[in-house]
Amino acid sequence: MTAPESLSPAGAVLIRRTTELPGIQRALLTARCWTRTTVTAMNWGGDMMRAVEVVSRLVDNGVRHGLPTHVPLEDRRLSLAVSLTDAGAIVFDVCDTVPAFPDWEAAIRGDKGRGLWHVARLGARVTWFLPHEGGGKTVRAVLGPDRWPVSRAPTA
Repeated sequence: MTAPESLSPAGAVLIRRTTELPGIQRALLTARCWTRTTVTAMNWGGDMMRAVEVVSRLVDNGVRHGLPTHVPLEDRRLSLAVSLTDAGAIVFDVCDTVPAFPDWEAAIRGDKGRGLWHVARLGARVTWFLPHEGGGKTVRAVLGPDRWPVSRAPTA
């Protein structure tokens, strides 16, 4: 886990938008549409398809692993936030209600599923942290504008 204060979203945040998503698979379509609209309105200079794919993988991961199964389906929720920074980066935060991430290293390496590994392969810097208030955790992906080099997923 990375401490929140060490998570530089690649510059000062210029604008931030947040939405709540249902904690079911339908959230992926909602997140994709919301991301396209929001990132377009923010006039981000990066690859929209890559941004939407990053969000889709983060939300899918949150739906699958970040919500307690004992909570009724209609009460399961995720939060999705997008921020644009003065350095031209776009920051995606997906917040869920499970505060643990015991397999983080394996997930990033692709040893336990391919979702977060794929997010890193798309060029995002992927981290997670516990919020200052409330429960749960936040998984963050930061994408730079197209001029940034694409980073690769860590290898073992």
